[in-house]
Amino acid sequence: MYPYRLEKNPYPSSPTPTLLDAQILGGRRHKEAKAAVLSCFSDLHGKVGAGTATDKDFRLLTVIQDVGSGKTHLALHIKGLKEVEDTTVTSYVDLSVVSPKNMHSLYAAMLGGFTDEYIAKIRRAVVMHVCEKGERDSAARKVFNYGFMDSISGRSLKDKAELVLHNAMTPNYSALSQVLAKEFTPIEVTILKLIVEGKFRADAQNVSTLEDIIASLAALASLNLRFLKRITVFQLDEFESDRETTEFVKAVINAHIPAAALMLIFTPSSYNEIRQANASVFDRLEKANYKVDLAGSNTYEEILDIIMEYIRHHDATKCFTPEEEKDLAAKVKVIYDEFSDFRNVRSMLNIMYHAVENAGKRDCATIDEQALDDTIKNVYPGLRIRGSVMDVPISDFIKIRRNCSDITTLESGVKDAVRNLVNYAHEVGAVAKPQKANGSGFDVMFSDPYGTKVAVAIVINQDHAKSFEQISNTLKTTGFVDKLVILTNANTSAGTNGSAVVTMDRCKMIDLIYFSNKYKNSELMEDDSQRALMLAKSIRIC
Repeated sequence: MYPYRLEKNPYPSSPTPTLLDAQILGGRRHKEAKAAVLSCFSDLHGKVGAGTATDKDFRLLTVIQDVGSGKTHLALHIKGLKEVEDTTVTSYVDLSVVSPKNMHSLYAAMLGGFTDEYIAKIRRAVVMHVCEKGERDSAARKVFNYGFMDSISGRSLKDKAELVLHNAMTPNYSALSQVLAKEFTPIEVTILKLIVEGKFRADAQNVSTLEDIIASLAALASLNLRFLKRITVFQLDEFESDRETTEFVKAVINAHIPAAALMLIFTPSSYNEIRQANASVFDRLEKANYKVDLAGSNTYEEILDIIMEYIRHHDATKCFTPEEEKDLAAKVKVIYDEFSDFRNVRSMLNIMYHAVENAGKRDCATIDEQALDDTIKNVYPGLRIRGSVMDVPISDFIKIRRNCSDITTLESGVKDAVRNLVNYAHEVGAVAKPQKANGSGFDVMFSDPYGTKVAVAIVINQDHAKSFEQISNTLKTTGFVDKLVILTNANTSAGTNGSAVVTMDRCKMIDLIYFSNKYKNSELMEDDSQRALMLAKSIRIC
């Protein structure tokens, strides 16, 4: 059993999305993008629903955002939707795996982007269309070699058509050409014959010019509308500034293929490279009918919703509680805040996959801190908390962050930690024995090895204006000591008459609390001792 009572790990394990992974879509920006794309398809399908289309019935969509933001996931999710499958025929192409990039390889990739299910469906539609014609046209019956013996044996024309569809009989292709030529253009006839032969993708070998390819794409879109009553969608992922690719795409856009939509997916850097390399293509992209920008898809809120959506989708018993959701959200927040490497959908889902596996092997009811700690250490072994002097483990960092989410608790923890650090500095001979600071307004007092009387005050507030006021009041008390050190979370340059104001970031405060916990539990090791003295120096204690 996996965490949260799940029967399987809900997160994808592959570095790039698959159609199966893409069934789940979370995140407000991604859902808004999905709605925009579906609106485009619905609008176009509504325009050609009667079965006729003109060059006005073409749509260009662009999807743009950084690597790992979920662009491919969005494209595959849309491709797999039942409502999309009912109204569109989609070819998805990952241009990064097409090589060399020339018009023939690109066209072959587009034909390869159609599913086998689609090919089987249109093949059946074409064969049955000829079969229906055979009921009243003797020429069409020749396609199935239907004769007198078939009629007296009780075998119907439809039975013969099923034999063709199950590859149990070879049709008369010469007769097929003659029958199709009465209704369709030569290019359409060529494609239809390949479909019936089961060689749909072989059309890439029949074209010699870019004009031929565009004509074939237009013919294919027309046939999809005629036989399946669906529009044709071409999804080109990883679109870049390669000259052959941009010229090919430009030709497709200029052709305004009726009853078709071209969906281009790329990154901001690729978009800028296209702008510099091919101004005319860039101009066309700028005038796209739908421009889907996934900006904001890498925010904490967006990524968190995506993470939660995977659990909700696989939570068959609906037992994922609000408390568990809140607990997981707090852990994800720490990872997101502290590691810029993980501020994208792909990386965070990878962490979640490994953390679920780790927790599942240990029979944990939830994704605990150890699961995240082990994941980051094992999957990203070189990663460390930025600026941590004490080299705080991820698990402890997460625990301290969560426990000190309240500003009052954080201040109390830091004050206690600084007192323990001064005590430790005294134990190792770095400072004299700490003195009681009762009623002085200071948190700890001691003398350095030279007899200088030092006082330390900790000022931590949510409202930094209050911190400045408190610091100002504290500075007025410097007459009681030779040196005053003020530790604060507020950015200020205050500090005169032998006083020093040290600004501590969140990492520094967690370092202090981590040290304090180990000190109180007598768990300090030799390397911890050196780190503790470095920490003390960093906040002007010694």
